[in-house]
Amino acid sequence: MFRLLPILLLLSFLGSGCSFVLGRYTSRALGQIVEPIKPVEQKATAPVRDSVRLAATWIGHASVLIQIHDKVFIIDPVFSNTVGMLAQRAIEAGLDPSVLTRLDFTLISHLHFDHFNYGSIDRLPKEGRLIIPPGGTPYTPEFGFLETIELQTWEMQEWDGVRITAVPVQHFSGRYGFDIGWMGRVGYTGYVIEYKGVRVFLAGDTGYHEEHFKEIGRRFGGFDLAAIPIAPVNSRIFSSRVHVGPEGALQIMRDVNARMMLPIHYGTFFQGMEPEPNFAEKLLLEAISEQDVADRVVKLDVGETRVLKGEGGLGD
Repeated sequence: MFRLLPILLLLSFLGSGCSFVLGRYTSRALGQIVEPIKPVEQKATAPVRDSVRLAATWIGHASVLIQIHDKVFIIDPVFSNTVGMLAQRAIEAGLDPSVLTRLDFTLISHLHFDHFNYGSIDRLPKEGRLIIPPGGTPYTPEFGFLETIELQTWEMQEWDGVRITAVPVQHFSGRYGFDIGWMGRVGYTGYVIEYKGVRVFLAGDTGYHEEHFKEIGRRFGGFDLAAIPIAPVNSRIFSSRVHVGPEGALQIMRDVNARMMLPIHYGTFFQGMEPEPNFAEKLLLEAISEQDVADRVVKLDVGETRVLKGEGGLGD
């Protein structure tokens, strides 16, 4: 009953005639809840490697584990089977957090439940630092990390040679819906990580903004890897102003001058009005073929770890 309470409240709101489109979305989301969650064929059990300059593990949705030399980062961790008690996973998380013996940085791109997931963060090692977006402090419980840092747009801080900069993206704010009005344009961000000659761009969740992304490319001079969302697409609920599809993601890759792109934010949760969880993946493969950029797109399976730059030239 507790699990159904938010759904019943939402249905009551929708029943007032506020939104036919949201009603369709909710109906389809409820249908997903009874579907079985697909198991991951091979979960990541040892994602942190020796002698690595850059490696990535896709946990699912926007959750990515990044290793740069001896430092380990996790972005927008979500391990739960549902978010907001409404959206259910189509496939289980590709990593059990119990296999992580340490984390140097946990980065949160924005405050929405599928990116700032309290229960998932509780399951992480806490010896490292938690980085949160502008305006995130009032929404951040005391998790027990070594330090919690709220970075402002274009603010850079450095710890033990690791530089992390919050950079502008185009999304929307709030966590509970009713708080959007007073938060304005805070509560979401992208990040740039720089360490020992490796540079990674994390877009979080974003729509397309030419000025932002070209400025990021100019300021940093290019990236070894950019993690960029590719869904939801073709949705009347989530407009292109706040989300990019595959073609928009490839344009961001070019704007920021990324050598490689890791597509994220697809195939895990039901989003918008897409006909199936892997709809964005199909469109991505078509766009990759049309634009002849297969050598620049690192498409991982959920739970897959790939060494992108090894110490001895592997992956270079």
